[in-house]
Amino acid sequence: MVVGVTADAVYGFAGAMKAGPLAFQISRERLKATVHQRVDVRVLELTDEETGSKIVLEGNGLPITHSKDVISVLTG
Repeated sequence: MVVGVTADAVYGFAGAMKAGPLAFQISRERLKATVHQRVDVRVLELTDEETGSKIVLEGNGLPITHSKDVISVLTG
């Protein structure tokens, strides 16, 4: 999955190395982001506070994945 973050929304695209079809889109206006650590994996939980729907993403801490950057933008 490729995750993109803009000032207005978080987008998830199917695909590993390049973006494929849009899998999800959630407005940052109603987004609550929480992070959990599980061994060497970080779990990012995106909750739509309006509907209660959750998207759970897992990423490792390798710099090449930029998961740390995404987590920092959404929780910082």
